[in-house]
This record gives sequence, C-alpha cells and structure tokens, in this order.
Amino acid sequence: MTRSHRRRSIDAGAPRRARREFLKCSLAAAGGVAAGAIAPFNIARAANRVVRIGYIDQLTGPRANFAEDVPWMIAQMRALMKDGLRVGNRTYDVEIIVRDSQSDSNRMGSLGNELVIREDVDLLLVADGLAAPALEICDQNGTPAISTMLQWEPFYAARGGRPGTGYPYSFLFFWSAADIIRNYVGMWAASGIERRVGTFYADNDFGHTFARGMRAALAGQGFVEIPGGIFKDNVDDFSNQAIDFREGRARILTGLVFPSQFATFWGQAMQAGLSVEAVTLAAAFVFPSGVEVLGSKGAGMSTEVWFNRQLPFASSLTGETADQLCGHYERSTGRQWVQPMGYHHALWEVALGALRAAGDPRDRCAVRDAIANTCLDSVIGRVDFRHSPLKSVAVTWITMGQWYRSQGGRYPYELYVTGNLTAPQVPVQREFLPLSKLQRIGA
Repeated sequence: MTRSHRRRSIDAGAPRRARREFLKCSLAAAGGVAAGAIAPFNIARAANRVVRIGYIDQLTGPRANFAEDVPWMIAQMRALMKDGLRVGNRTYDVEIIVRDSQSDSNRMGSLGNELVIREDVDLLLVADGLAAPALEICDQNGTPAISTMLQWEPFYAARGGRPGTGYPYSFLFFWSAADIIRNYVGMWAASGIERRVGTFYADNDFGHTFARGMRAALAGQGFVEIPGGIFKDNVDDFSNQAIDFREGRARILTGLVFPSQFATFWGQAMQAGLSVEAVTLAAAFVFPSGVEVLGSKGAGMSTEVWFNRQLPFASSLTGETADQLCGHYERSTGRQWVQPMGYHHALWEVALGALRAAGDPRDRCAVRDAIANTCLDSVIGRVDFRHSPLKSVAVTWITMGQWYRSQGGRYPYELYVTGNLTAPQVPVQREFLPLSKLQRIGA
C-alpha cells in the first residue's frame, strides 16, 4: 500500500475494505519479532525516508492520570530515534504525531480521521480505553494500529468483534477483565472480611463490562452486593452512594472510579459515617496521586497491579530493567513512577519491533502481519500475539496490590503485590491486610 492510496473517513460513510485487504495481504509474508531484544538503532540517516507514527492518549480530562508520564515517554522515544530507525540496510527518519483525546470518546473518531486520512500515518498507537472509533477508522482504511489500556473483552464488544476472527488491522495488548475480577474476589475471600460489597462504576466500556462481571462473580462466591450504580464522568455528588453503602452495611467497596471522583466520594462517605475494611478500586488507586490525596488515610487502599518496579523484566529497546525505568522517570521528573508507564514503554517496544520486522516500515500490510506475528519480551513481560488464542489480542498478566506507608522513602506511599492468583510468575511482596488492622499496626 503506497502513500497514493486514498484514505476514507468513517464520517463519510466509507465501506469496509477489511476482507479485500486480508485477501491482498498474506500473513505468511510477514517476518516475526522474536522473543528477546531488538537490535540497536543505527545512527546513519537516509534522505526522503520518513515513517510517520500517530499517537493518541488521554493527556487531559478526567482520565489524564493515565497519561501523566506520556510527555516524558514521548521525549525518550524521540531521543532514541533522533538518528533514525534502522530497518535492514536502510535508515528511516521517524516523525511522531501526538494527539490528545481529552478523555472524550466523541473526540476519538475525529482524531482517527485526522491522523489516518489527513496525516496519512503509517502506524497508529493508541493508549486510551476509548480507542474504538479510531481503531475502526484504521480497519476501514488499511492502517495498522496497536492499542493498550483497555481489557480485551470490551475491545471486542465495542465494535462487535470476536476472539476467533479479530480485526483486520487493529491490535490490543492488555489484561483481561475476567482476571481482574478473579483477583479482586479471591483477595477478599481470603481476607476473612464480611462478604458485603458496595459497588459503583464510571460510565464507559470497561465500567459496564466490569459491573456485569463483578455482579456475577459476587453472587457466585456468596457475597452480598450493595449496588451504587453507574455514574457519569462529570458527577460531583456521591452522597447517595455513601448513604446506600452505609445503610447496606458494606464492608468492602469496589468499582471503577477515577482519582478526583474518589476524593469527592471519600469526603462525602466520611461525612455520612461510612466505615469499611477494604477499598479496592480500579483506576483511582493505580496512581500514587490517587492515594496521596487522601492524606494519612491512604494506607491500605488496594488495587490491581500490572506494572511494578520490582518486576524481573527489561526493555527490548533500552535494556533498562523495570526498576531502572522507574528510577529514570523519577530522577527526570521528580514524580513517583506510575503503572501505565510500563505499558506506554512496551507500546513503543511492540511498535518499533514490528516496523523493523516488516522489512519495509511503510508497507502497511507487512507491518500489520509483523504485529500479528510478534512475540516479544518487554519491560512488562512477554507480549505474544503470535501464539495467542485470541485474534488481534495479546493477553498480559495482572496481580493484586496494596498501598503501604513508605518506610523512609522519598514518597509517602509504595505499592506492593499482595496476591498473584492469575500470575504466579510475579512474586508476592506483602500480605493484604484489612484497614482496621493496618491502622492498629501503623503500616
């Protein structure tokens, strides 16, 4: 596929071209990305050879915490490729075009049109759970795309996809919504805390998927659910949920809540006299800032863990271990490491590995096939599309964790792995404790 290929906007009613493109582009033509390190970049340059990479992330808006490391990460990638990307015996300049989704699903489609049609990028990267409209545009126009920060269940459900067939040009690597639920419920069941769970969820694809799965899992394990419902992004009053949880005698709180939202809820819950033994949330407690905003009450908050500085993995691009990458970020920015940075880095590992393996990084069929054939050891562990039973998806691991007060460290809290039910290869670092016990021992 050449640059003269005319792109079609999803807004213009473009017909699907996916089946025709699959027939034109044989998977057998692609070279794979082998597990292990990618060869270093050559400093030689070649004129008039430019690879254009589009990048979309939630840089502003209510979910901007997920992208707080992105400006630093993009700067690292630009520095890494300042002398070009070596592919075979040629070197290509790389242009990275960054766009902000503003945490708005309605904006995602227009950004997809802009980057795929107007900017004519060779590859689109999306680190945003609202990626579906942009990925659809890629599939319609034959532009390879790699996404992350969304569970594979809503990745299929949002566009009517199926694990057996996948999508023509769009790919995802991330963990499973089913695994996060297994980890949450397994941790609570083992803790001995009374099985009464208050639930509330943000109104997005993962929130709805999470709510359905959690409802079934709680019922199946003998838990009582006190439902707080689905709420919109701009809500600033959670007093009804706080009262419902108190009246329902909830001992555990869970759901999908973003940091600013939880800070509002927690203040209202304290005013309502709510007292619980575990608060286990997706999104809000993934970040240090989500815990620090609670002041001295942040210790003991729990969440899923999908990147950790103690991981025994290293980058295929820079050779940095997980701990070294986190330390590099902290020294450069003065801020504590955050979980999404592992996936933001790995997104570039997968992308650049596929561009190299394609032979011609501007041949979109070859790049698409190289992504599908990728099996790569990265800073988050192995990303394996090649052997995955789910088409277009590489499933990654997830564990559970709890925030403890830092003992003499630079930052007030540190996140430790407390359960590895679905990922036994990741070592457990601390015991999960109910909030009342943590308060008694001052941990």
